[in-house]
Amino acid sequence: MKSRMIFLSSMAIGLGLLFGGTGVTAQAVMTNDQILQTAPKGVEIDDYFSTGNITGNAAQISATGVGKRQAVNLTNGPNQAGAIWVSDAARMNLNEDQTVSMWMYFGDGRFSSSSGDGMAFVLQNDSNGVNAIAKKADGTPASGQSMGVWGTDSRTDMTKSVDTSAIARLAIQNSWAVEFDTTSNRDILPTTSQANAITTLARGPVSNFDRDVFGPHVASNFPGQAATYRSNQVSNYYYTSMVHEGVLEANKKGVFTFLDAGWWRHVTLKWDSYKHTMTYSYNDRTPVAGEEPLSATSAETQKQTFTSSVNIDPAKDLNVGSDGLVRWGFTGSTGSASSSQKLENNIVVFDQVPGLVDADVTASLVDNSQGNKNIDDASDVVYTGDQMTLRYHLNYKSGRDSWQNIQYKLNLPGGIEYSSAKITYDDGKQATGNDSETVNIKGQSVSETLARNLSNNTDAGETNGATITLTGIATSSTATASSPENIAATTSRFEGANAITQATLNGFQIKPRDSIMTMALTGKNITPGTNNQAGAENLKTAADVTVTGEIEYRTITGAPVVGKKITVRPRYNGTSVLTSVVATDEGGNGLYKFSYTISASDLKSGSKNIIELSATDAATNLSAANSLKYAITLEGTKSISVEQQSSFNTEKITGAAMHLQADRNKWSVKVYDSIGKGDHWTLQASATPWKRSQSDSLDDHLSLNYIGADHKENSLTQSAVNIETHTTKSDDDVFEVTSLWNDSRGLFLDVNPAVAEGEYTSKISWILADVENVS
Repeated sequence: MKSRMIFLSSMAIGLGLLFGGTGVTAQAVMTNDQILQTAPKGVEIDDYFSTGNITGNAAQISATGVGKRQAVNLTNGPNQAGAIWVSDAARMNLNEDQTVSMWMYFGDGRFSSSSGDGMAFVLQNDSNGVNAIAKKADGTPASGQSMGVWGTDSRTDMTKSVDTSAIARLAIQNSWAVEFDTTSNRDILPTTSQANAITTLARGPVSNFDRDVFGPHVASNFPGQAATYRSNQVSNYYYTSMVHEGVLEANKKGVFTFLDAGWWRHVTLKWDSYKHTMTYSYNDRTPVAGEEPLSATSAETQKQTFTSSVNIDPAKDLNVGSDGLVRWGFTGSTGSASSSQKLENNIVVFDQVPGLVDADVTASLVDNSQGNKNIDDASDVVYTGDQMTLRYHLNYKSGRDSWQNIQYKLNLPGGIEYSSAKITYDDGKQATGNDSETVNIKGQSVSETLARNLSNNTDAGETNGATITLTGIATSSTATASSPENIAATTSRFEGANAITQATLNGFQIKPRDSIMTMALTGKNITPGTNNQAGAENLKTAADVTVTGEIEYRTITGAPVVGKKITVRPRYNGTSVLTSVVATDEGGNGLYKFSYTISASDLKSGSKNIIELSATDAATNLSAANSLKYAITLEGTKSISVEQQSSFNTEKITGAAMHLQADRNKWSVKVYDSIGKGDHWTLQASATPWKRSQSDSLDDHLSLNYIGADHKENSLTQSAVNIETHTTKSDDDVFEVTSLWNDSRGLFLDVNPAVAEGEYTSKISWILADVENVS
């Protein structure tokens, strides 16, 4: 009896290897609610989904361990059909590129080779709208191999010929579907003998849609088109199979856990509006544990991405109009194979919902010490001491909403000692109310929330991109020339309230460097405490400035490296300059001297002019371990130029009150501002009381007033009056104040009827900041 128990145990393991693809340890079956607790984080599903009025519809929106309304749960038991569709307002626009990114759970096939049946992502313009679902001949929803989207063969007598058009009419119309089929519906195999096939067909209807594929698979086609279905004949009997396009399946035929392995699988669909192609990628991220722990995952199914592309003609295949809009959603079904011990759940959790937010993130690592070489392959070599720049660029493409509340969770590559981090936005602006954002680096990780939302809505003060930049030095305590340190690939997540994505950096190798170059400034104006790597000077007037320095080039053992051509490349105010200089080793001692001159005409007044210098060995492409920075400040000024004598358009005194306008041909008030673009100033003016010539008496019958853009009249003789406020448009701004004067704006002289004829004078004081000019 004991030997029999051992024999039966070994047989159970053997079957597990044959049908499961991997040896696994059976565990208690999780309930649907327990599986939902294992779901990855997704975006909250808004009220744009509808389950319609479909009889027996099993689909629902479910909570997960992350929060409420996180998952679309299509089925959770045997013999079910489920469908869920977006509302009209959330339809997909095929005139634009689109992305659907999601985690999918197909159940746990460890307990059987056939949990059945699967689910499908569907585009459709069926006249039934949110009530669309594949039907049986009696009009009830179809389950099983139909998956709620494909047509059904309603024949009961297999001797009657197959009508593929009739089958297509029972499918969802004007549709395209990509199925995730967990069950191979093959009652009759291509290798089945004719006698056995006849015996099977004589019993009645068969399930044979998957005649030409073996095992679980991903495939697509047009459910409502007759060409999707094929008639097959055996003697006097007929059965239906389906044409599968863009098939994805395990490399090893018959791996039944290709889909339903008890793991959450990631799927991405991308629509190319120009090429009219839909590309779907299955398993494009490392699976997440569900019922089955990841330690049991085979290398093939855990790491390999399966991708296919198909062509779709929106107008012909989907009946899409000029607006490009098509409804999208999911259908799913289970058959009798899905029982309490072979549970198929069919659950979807979204990273990105089409039309809501389409965004992505790219990650790049650059070795600045190797001529800004991109480090993007595991075989790429980085040397200790190299200056490294790591960037994550967040890009908002399109959508109904802005990408909101983006938390970035950076998993930084090892082998780099990070020294700085900053965030910049594509519009050049910083976070609202802040000069900059804080990026706290904790070991090899960063977890912060972006201060701004991203979108194309500039009117709302938003921009479509942001870049997180980190810099550091490559370092290794274990690398040797013969045994480099291998740095692992890293993946970082970017979790917004309405879109989630990630970016992966490949690994690389670190080796010790056999030589090193260091740069230093020479001469005057070196900033203390910078190891001669920074300097600054102020100029009262523009003049040519020459920066001098030297480069020390030595091997790791300290021996000088001589006879090299070292190119020094400048950057001026953040922009690379085409002109470069060559450093020379005049003494043959590994000290290469250089000088670089910036012309006076290139200096911008009122701001710092920053020159950055880097050096590269032209033969080996080795860059210096550091760069130099030199700041030149050309002090800006503000001044006023006015006509020394001006007048009004005078008339002969009539004895009535008069309102005289300034003669603009004889008035000029210019403000010169070289502080820099964006500088602000306010010009004020005040005037002395009027004095009649050849008399010391003051005349109060004349009033000098200014009328501004607000149409208010203010007397210059009573107090200083604001004449104009201006923001400079250039670094050397010249503004003619009188250019704004007209019949209702400017200086005016009000004359009292009692004034006597004569010549009157008044002095106007023009005040600009701390500059005062009198006319």
